[in-house]
Order: sequence, then structure tokens, then C-alpha cells
Amino acid sequence: MASSWILKTRQMSEAGKEILLREALVNHMRSTRDRQLLTEIAEGPRPMEDILSFFASFWLYHYQGVKLLGFDEAQDLTIELKDEATREERRQLELEIRLLLGVKFQEEIDVSRLVSEFFVDAADKMGGKSTTDQSTKDMALSLVKEYLGKIPTNYSPNHDIDFINEVTGWGAEWRRELYAKASGLKETALSLRDELLKPRDEETAEITVLTRGLSQVFGTVKYAEGRPMQSISDSTWNTITEAVLNRFSQSPTELQAIRAAHEFRLGLIEAIEIDLETPTSLEEYEAKMGQVVANHLSEMIRAEPESAYNMLSQLLQINSSDIQAALRVKGIKDVLQLADGLMSVVEPAAAKAEGPSVNKEDLEVMERSLRRLEKLETTLQKQVKGMLRAKGWRASELDKISLDLLTKDRSSLMGIEVQVLETLESKMRVPSPEDLKLLIKQCEQVHDGSLSSLGMTSVSDISKQLRHEEAARAVKLDLVWHFTIGLLTNLTRIVETYMRSKQDMLRVKALLKSIYEDTEIELQFMREEILIDLTAIRIYELKCVHPELKASTISAWMHARLASKALDAASSNLESTPSPVFEGVVESPLILDGLTFDNYAIAYDAMHRFLKQERSEKEVKEELVIEAKRQQQKRAERKKASLDALAFVYTKAHTVFRAIARVGTAGLDWTTNDDTKLANLLAFYVRTSRGRSVCTDCGIMPKEGACSEHGSDHMIKCKDLDSLAVFVMRSISDIKRGLIGPKAEAMTWDEAKVIVQREIGNLRRSGKLTSKTNLNAMLPGEINYIVGPALAKVIGQYFNNSLQYAARRANLAKSY
Repeated sequence: MASSWILKTRQMSEAGKEILLREALVNHMRSTRDRQLLTEIAEGPRPMEDILSFFASFWLYHYQGVKLLGFDEAQDLTIELKDEATREERRQLELEIRLLLGVKFQEEIDVSRLVSEFFVDAADKMGGKSTTDQSTKDMALSLVKEYLGKIPTNYSPNHDIDFINEVTGWGAEWRRELYAKASGLKETALSLRDELLKPRDEETAEITVLTRGLSQVFGTVKYAEGRPMQSISDSTWNTITEAVLNRFSQSPTELQAIRAAHEFRLGLIEAIEIDLETPTSLEEYEAKMGQVVANHLSEMIRAEPESAYNMLSQLLQINSSDIQAALRVKGIKDVLQLADGLMSVVEPAAAKAEGPSVNKEDLEVMERSLRRLEKLETTLQKQVKGMLRAKGWRASELDKISLDLLTKDRSSLMGIEVQVLETLESKMRVPSPEDLKLLIKQCEQVHDGSLSSLGMTSVSDISKQLRHEEAARAVKLDLVWHFTIGLLTNLTRIVETYMRSKQDMLRVKALLKSIYEDTEIELQFMREEILIDLTAIRIYELKCVHPELKASTISAWMHARLASKALDAASSNLESTPSPVFEGVVESPLILDGLTFDNYAIAYDAMHRFLKQERSEKEVKEELVIEAKRQQQKRAERKKASLDALAFVYTKAHTVFRAIARVGTAGLDWTTNDDTKLANLLAFYVRTSRGRSVCTDCGIMPKEGACSEHGSDHMIKCKDLDSLAVFVMRSISDIKRGLIGPKAEAMTWDEAKVIVQREIGNLRRSGKLTSKTNLNAMLPGEINYIVGPALAKVIGQYFNNSLQYAARRANLAKSY
């Protein structure tokens, strides 16, 4: 953070709990990392209102993942185009936020000024009066109506509700309640409809504060029109008056603190209004407002130090004892120390004009040096001199020796001086004469020299002052951003609407799965109705937050959020494409000019456009999955086609026999696992060889139909029995070549057929094959489980016999 919070609420203390969004946004505005990112992508200074809109779009895009481009669309872009799309999405999001915010930031500043003026006026007029007297009640009611009447008629009517929430204290109370609710346990085991449609007030704290205010004022949640003051009933006025009086039924000290806090706020509001249209940056805003805070607060503390903590408590809505404890941690035990620190922060040049320019780092180095000098002095006077006295050295000679001894050239020392130096060096590291002279000079400078002009005589005093200044600087920034939090209500509500739509989308997607998977059409319709009801609720909520928006803008915004589009693109899409409302009747968009914002057709249109889009995307994804499986199957088939079933025997024969001389036969012999592998390969070979041409001389199956070595005279069409003979012939031949070498005599076709026929005869005699077995076209089970394993054992036995022969040959060679 640019400066971590010292004076913080519970929300600020619990890092990571971004529940109250106003505080969360300010936390990010104070973040050094976010400011660096913002500087990189921003285009120079802007008016404060534009900075806030830009920051809101930045936070929504980068921290909350609010996109205006579908995932599938973004996937097709190159890296360069993705960067350009990111900038464009952020720009469009900023434009949308500006459109929704309008001039509400300026209006909110004006209303905040009226709130503070109300508290100052009420504290003056109702101070010392009984809140139970009817005259006091009438005065309170008159004041509320007077200041409500000062809100310009062209301002959003929601400002009236915000004013009432502030002066009654309802807003602060509801925020505490929402924070506690969001931090607690969540409900479980709700029905599908209740889970989707429940209010979830804690997700949008500022919107909830507004809607509760509307409900409190009008008796029900309805959007404000015109000037709400004209629609408030007498009973509601009484409730408002009681709440206001309750805030002022405090001791004179507390009332004075309330008045001082709002006078302080008025000074800050005046400062921000002066340069509201001037281009600036977050750093410049912080610095400028920090100077105003430091001036005003230091003056207030010096004027009334005994009520300073109460004033800060009222200003920050933090308990005064918590404020004192936080400041004590930073070394400020007296509030006047805070005032001194603030003044030195405001006028650093004047504070140090008469003294040397010494920063905190210099003083830390100096303090370490002087402690080192103090340690040298202590060691010399106590340990070294004490040891030498014990050895018989005269005390009168030892008393003449001081630290000045260490500033002399080592070669000039003699007698007792040499002994003292050697003893001291055995106890600790002794600095060089030049370093020691510098240490002594710094010590004299602190105690008697130029640093005494600062009004301090030790480094610890100066360090304490710097700690006070550091704490004052942090408090100054805390107050700047606490004040800023109070001006972000309308911006926060806009951000909350985007976050609400994002959370709704996650819940809707979960329901869509059940809609697609359920085969009962009635249940699908019921669940679609739930989604339409949710859309209608969100449309009404959006109207409550932005009562000035027309039905067309609200409809476009809902469509934009559901379709992940920019607001302009969504509006154009609504105007140019047929509405689902007229599906099967006429191809026409929904005409919104004659519809109210809460018309069922608007919610139906927005949700069914979304459902149609989701179905289309689901079908595309299913097609992609099917195509991916099809391609995977083709790759598997190509891999099978390229598989050489005979490579297993060839590889084993040409590696095992060569290794016998080095490792012996252990672990190299043919096993039952090898039988299984070879049987599977044989079955695969038979299936893939049916109908192919084979040379009976060498067992090769050429692609062209003729053997390159023996021509076409010995070519036959391969049947299962022939395939078995070829497999046996080539396997035995590979084993021979691996054992003897490439010149080994290959097994002939006839020899292989004899082996195959012999094994088949054995299988028939054992009853595993019958006379009805068609040897030229055997069944898969006959090849996989009967013939294949039998021939694999024959080949394995031949391999093991060859292995034993190779072992004997290797042993015989070793004996010679």
C-alpha cells in the first residue's frame, strides 16, 4: 500500500474481506501496485470524476473478470489483437460507467456538504435542549425538511434517500449489519427457486442501503420519482425525526465533537470542489487533500486538544479508545504530538530551516554509531581498566586513559597505552582512528552542536520526532481516504450492479445444466420462468439505483451483461434482431418506446435471448467434442494401421542376446507376460492381414502386390491360417537372426505351416477347437484366447531355448 491504514474500521482490519465495496475500492486506490498499473494504462491526468470511472472499469476488468467479449471470441485472437481488445473492452466499460454515473459524483459532493451543514446547524440549535420536548421535535423536523428542500430538483431523487440515511444514521447501522451478515454462516438446503431468487443483500451493500432507505421512506421498495419529500407520510416523518433526535441526544461534549467533525468535512469538501474539473492523478489528489487535512486537523487539535479524539471518532466512526490505541502503537501518546507531526509534515522546510538537513536514514546510521561509541566507552572504563587494575597496573595511570587514546596512530603508542589497546581489542572490534574521530564528532554534534537547534539533545529524541511525523503522515492519508470513501456511494452502486450480474451469471449457469439435462418439458419451462423472474428482479433493482434510466437503456444493459457485450453493441443488437417474444408469429424486434421498464416482455426478451445464445454455444461445443472424439478415433486407427506387430519379437531378440555376456540370463528370459503381449499382437496381425497378398518365401506383405525379391510367382491371398504361418515364420526367423546374425537361415513357409497345423491339431485333440472351426476365417475368440496363446508359447519356448544356447556360448567364450 502507498500507506497502510492506521485508523481503520473492522472491514479494513480484516484483509481480503472486500464486502463493503467502498472501502475495498479505496484500498485498491491506495495500493502502490494498482497505482503503477493505472499509470501505465492511463493517458495522463484527468478530472477526478473521470479518474474514478477509469479506476472502476480497471478494477472490474482486472480484479472481477467483467468482460465485454465472449470467451470463444477472445480465443480466436492473436496476442496483439488480444492486447488491443483488452484496451477496447476497458474503454467501453469506462464509457458505460460514465454513462450510468453521469453527474452524480458532483451531486454527491453537494449532498455531502448539505449533510455536514445540517449537522453543524442542528448541533448549534439543539445543543442543550431536551429531545423529548415537542418544540425540539418540531425543530428537528423543520431542519430535515429545510435541508432536503435545498437539494436541487434536477438531482437524482436517490440523493434525498441518501441524505435521510445519513442524518438518521440508518445507513451506517445497515452497513454494520450487512458486514456482520456477510462474515457469518450462510444458509444451506434451500430450494432451487429460493436459492436463485433470495435477496443476497450482503453482496451489494450500497444498493441494499438504498433499497432499505426506499422501503423505510415509502413503506415498500419502489424507485424514487420527483422529489421524495412530497410523498413521505406523517408517520414516516415522525420515524425520521425520532432517529435524528436519537443522534443528538448526547452529552454537550459529544455534540461538540459531531459539530467539529462536520466542520472538518466541510473544509475538505470545499477543497475538493475548487479543483474538481482540474486534471489530476490519484497521487496529486492524495497530496493536495493531505495538505488540507494536515492544516485543518492540526489547528483543531491545538484549539481543543481535549476533544480531538472524540472529533476523530465521530469523523471516522471508530471508537475513540481504538484511535488512541492505534496512535500509541506509532509512538503518539499525546494528541498534541500528532499536531506537531502534522505541522512538520505541512511545512517541512520551515521546520528544518534552522537546522541541518537530516533524514530518517541518516539518523538511524548516526544512532547506531553513537551506540557503538557508548559500548566502546563502557568496555574501556569497566572491563579493560578493571582487568588491568587486577593485574597490578596503577590506577592513577589508568585514569589518564580515555577514548582519545584510540584516535592516535597505533605506531605512536607506548607502555600502558599498548596494553590497554590490546586488552580492548580482545574484548571487541576497535574502529580505526579515523572512524573513531568521526564517531566522536557526531556525538559532539548531537549533544552540543548543530543538531541542538532542532530542540533535541539526543538521537533518540530526533528519532521519536521522526516517528511522530511518520505517524502524522499516515494519519493524514487515512483521513483523506476515509473522506473519499464517503463520496463513492454512487460509483460503488454502479460497480455493484456489474458484480451482481457476474454472480448471477454463475448461479444461472448452474441452473442451465439442469434445464438441458431434464427431459421433462414442463420442468424446463418452470426453470426458465425462474430465470425470467430473476431478470425482472434485477431490472427493478437497476431502476431503483438509476431511476433516470429509460426502459430501452435498462433492457440494453441487461442484454449486454447476459451476452457479454458492450452496451452500444447490445443496444444495436436489440434494435436489429427479432425478439423471442414474437417467435413463431412475426420477425420483429421488441419496440420499447411504449413499454414501462418493468414490463414482463422486457425480462422475457432478455432472458430468452440469453437462453438461445447458450443453447447455440452448447450445440457448437457438443459438435466440437464430437469432432474431437472423431479425430481422436482416426488417430487411433492410423496408429493401429502403422503398428508393426512383429516388432516386439524383433526388438527383444536383437537386444537380449547381446546383453547375456554382460548380465547373464537373469531377467532376460521369456515370461507369461510376454506370452500375453505376443498373443494380442498375433490377433491384431491376423485381423489386419486378411485378404492381403503375402509372399510364401519370405512372409513379406508388399503394398504393390508383388514381392520385391521373389516376384509374384509365390504370392497368395492371405487367409487366417496363412497369417498364422507368416507370423510364426517371421518371429522364429527374427530370433535366429538375433542369436546368430543376419546370415542365419530363415524358417521356411512350409516349416511354419507344419508348426501351426501341429498346434491346431493339439488344440483339437484337447477339445479347445472342433472340426467345425474354419481355419481360414476364425472367430475373434478362437484367435484371441485359444490359437494365439498356444502359438505365443511355442515362440516363447524357442526364444528361451535360444537364450540358453547363447548363455552356454558366452560361458564357453569366457573360459578361453
